[in-house]
This record gives sequence, C-alpha cells and structure tokens, in this order.
Amino acid sequence: MSESARLEKNFHAYSRNGYREIITKAVCGTAKKFFRYSQQFATADEGVPTQILGTSITQMRLKEPEIEAEGDKIGVRVNGIFEAHLWYAYNGGKSTDLIRQAIHFEEVIPVSEYDGQILSITNAKATVIKPPIAQETAITKEGKIKIDFELGVYVEVIGETKVLVKVVSPDEA
Repeated sequence: MSESARLEKNFHAYSRNGYREIITKAVCGTAKKFFRYSQQFATADEGVPTQILGTSITQMRLKEPEIEAEGDKIGVRVNGIFEAHLWYAYNGGKSTDLIRQAIHFEEVIPVSEYDGQILSITNAKATVIKPPIAQETAITKEGKIKIDFELGVYVEVIGETKVLVKVVSPDEA
C-alpha cells in the first residue's frame, strides 16, 4: 500500500461521521470590575495641610493573575501596585510639599460569564481598562490627606476545550 493510500485510509478512519474533535485553547470566561480604594496619607511634621494642590498616579503594574475555583464558582485574583503623588500646601498656603507613596491592591473578580464545557483551565489574563484615578481628595480632622482612587480591570479565563469540525476529504473539496 502506498503512503498516500495509507494516509487516506487513516484520514477516514479517524473522522467520526465526517466530523473530528479538536482540542484547543480558548477564552472560556470573562468579567470586568471597577474598584474604589480609600487611602490616607500622613504628612511631614512641618504643619497641618491647608490645601490639596494636585494628585498624579504613575507606575501602574499588574502581577500575574491567579485562578480561584470553589465548586462551580470561578474567580480571578488580581493584584498590583501603583504610585500616588500628592502635592499639598501647609503653613497657611506659604509652603508646599510632595508625598509619593506606593499603593498595593488585591481583589478577586468573580467570573459570571463562564463556559463550564472545558477540559481544563490553563491560565488567566488581566488587563487594566480604567487606569487608577484620584476621584476625591479631602483633609481629615486628624490632619491627614484622604484620597479615593478608582480603577477598572478586565479578566479572561483561558482553558482547553473541544471543538467539533467537519472533515472534508481532498477529493470533496
């Protein structure tokens, strides 16, 4: 039997009723969530802040997300860090100073849109869809500066799944 005849025979032997199952990686679940954090900053000992002059967020980084599965519920743990820069006035507005502080965050995003027809979960991906923004700032009664931050994250759960495809022999094409 020639090599091409053997391959043709095997081709038809492995296809089931003209279809074949292919195992592939695919996005099996997605979710997005917006988080709000409140952080208080202690100022230098020179004086009590009288005015907040500006805020800036830099150095946003996400760590590798982790999948958390409990029963039939799937979640993705995301964590990361960003740097907050806070410019403020004190001493009746005669002096200014800058605070620079790293803000760590960690959240579990529940995946509600999830296809349970997968063979195994392989990994997760996380993307920032809304970078951290200072939403509100205030000076507390204790002389600290309070800032509310908001950020948004989108996650995907990737898993191995089966796809059924129609098999067409070369002479049928």
